[in-house]
Amino acid sequence: MSATITAVETIPVSVPVETSYETSLSVATGGQDSYDHVLVRVEIDAGVTGVGEVAPLSTWPHGLTQRAVVDLIEDRLAPLLEGEPLHRIPRLVDRAERTLSGEPFPISGVDVALYDALGKLRDLPVYDLLGGAPDDDPTIPLHYSIGIRPPEEVRELAVEGREEGFTAFKVKVGGPDFEAERKAIAAIADAVPDARIRVDANQGWSAAEAVRRVPVLDEAAGGLVLIEQPVPYDDVAGLRRVREATGVPVLADEACFSPSDVADLAGRDACDIVNIKLAKTGGLSRARDVATVASAHGLPCFMGTMLELGVGMAANAHFAASSPAIPYPSGALNVHAASTLIENPAAWDASGGRFSVPSDPGLGVTLDDSAVERYRTD
Repeated sequence: MSATITAVETIPVSVPVETSYETSLSVATGGQDSYDHVLVRVEIDAGVTGVGEVAPLSTWPHGLTQRAVVDLIEDRLAPLLEGEPLHRIPRLVDRAERTLSGEPFPISGVDVALYDALGKLRDLPVYDLLGGAPDDDPTIPLHYSIGIRPPEEVRELAVEGREEGFTAFKVKVGGPDFEAERKAIAAIADAVPDARIRVDANQGWSAAEAVRRVPVLDEAAGGLVLIEQPVPYDDVAGLRRVREATGVPVLADEACFSPSDVADLAGRDACDIVNIKLAKTGGLSRARDVATVASAHGLPCFMGTMLELGVGMAANAHFAASSPAIPYPSGALNVHAASTLIENPAAWDASGGRFSVPSDPGLGVTLDDSAVERYRTD
């Protein structure tokens, strides 16, 4: 029996920040006090509802605003999808991309909602719809994330993370005080001798600055695992320059959205690793394509996030659990908001260095209706 999409609905929400996570971008723009995201509901004639999430970020390439995401889904994507068969998700995504050329964020929320609905209909977790977990084990390694903070706070957080079982640490850099960032990295290395440290500049440096600063942080860390997006997203030559001059593996994030971006970066020897984010790829369907192209070029992948709430968090975890192309510890479960907007958030507790993704149908999450009503803004 073929299930049909009957309705696509958006719910804009604004959830207060609970724990700060400063980056070079947020420091430069004055920070944020709420997560203004968009939930997506897809109704199926078989009585199933799928949920997705979009995390807009207007300071990002193609990041859009919350209002723009709502309008594009309701005005452009909903009419395209309603009445279509659910099981043809990749072809529906192809059509959505032709309709919203170059705007993956709205498509990602719809794509995830469709996979959630299909998983519920077929009584399968999303990671099985994507091919299944490697070795039948949907366990993903996790890192401990630390934003731009004073060195003494970074030290305390690193000790806390190690006590929780983490050995991989992702630390934001690229702010206005580089010496404080150097001290923060050195503090982690001193407080947690077995720490594996990676840093993320979020485009915060020029190529010349990165060439000077990355070796300093590499020495402070006792060897960095990698440096993530040290230069502006459109400076591919700068990525290559940093990679060749420092010898530290370069992870491309803001510079890499699509399968063609991966091929371009690989062809120009501009990175060693690719950051997959469902918002960038336009959802799970195209994320698989990005991982495939990366693997074909010998590039491993990392599972990143746009600091989604509970629904997006679960989608990130399912993709990470399904892809053999992702060997690096991920922050897939990190939520810095006052509410995840899902029931039983404790089932998705990110404490500890590993997490086994639940095998419940679909994404395995249910929206907390009372929380959604509290934070919705429409």
